[in-house]
Amino acid sequence: MYQLLLDSSNIYLSVGLSKDGKVVDSIFYNAWQRQSEVMVTEIDNILKRNKVDKKDLDAVVVGIGPGSYTGVRIGVTIAKVVAYALNIKIYAKSSLSLLKINDDPTICLFNARSGRSYFAVYQGQKVIESDRILTNEEVLAYIDAHPDYKLSGDTAQIGKESEQFDILKNLADFHQDELVENIFLLNPIYLKDLLK
Repeated sequence: MYQLLLDSSNIYLSVGLSKDGKVVDSIFYNAWQRQSEVMVTEIDNILKRNKVDKKDLDAVVVGIGPGSYTGVRIGVTIAKVVAYALNIKIYAKSSLSLLKINDDPTICLFNARSGRSYFAVYQGQKVIESDRILTNEEVLAYIDAHPDYKLSGDTAQIGKESEQFDILKNLADFHQDELVENIFLLNPIYLKDLLK
């Protein structure tokens, strides 16, 4: 059986297929503000290209945010529709966790605009710093205090280079504790809501 991998929480569109924890095929490109136009088509394309029927899927794994308000909603909504229509499992992962690099401690960032970043630190399955929003000055101070940590994600807003990350590989590495018991209760993570 195969798993459908989805994330559209930031500027990238990530659609993939995995089997036995390995990515079989992937579609990954910059689709900023176009994810809603292309995600369903790309799901269809990847299934056809690999001659995988929808009934060969046993799960959907999706990045649930934080990130772009619209992007996160698109990925989560499509994942829920697919899981419900096919009566299959859905696994939910932090979109920041998808930026981690192997088992190295990784500072994971997305641009949250207005001089802020979505921030977390992951090492393998361990959460070193939970998902939150920091000012870019706070992020830079954290980076300076942890020079041995990898830096990954959307880092242009802090004037740093990102190391190479693999969103689809990290989606394929899902675990039982990420299983969504009730898909109707699955909601995107909107960290900006906490600032109001």
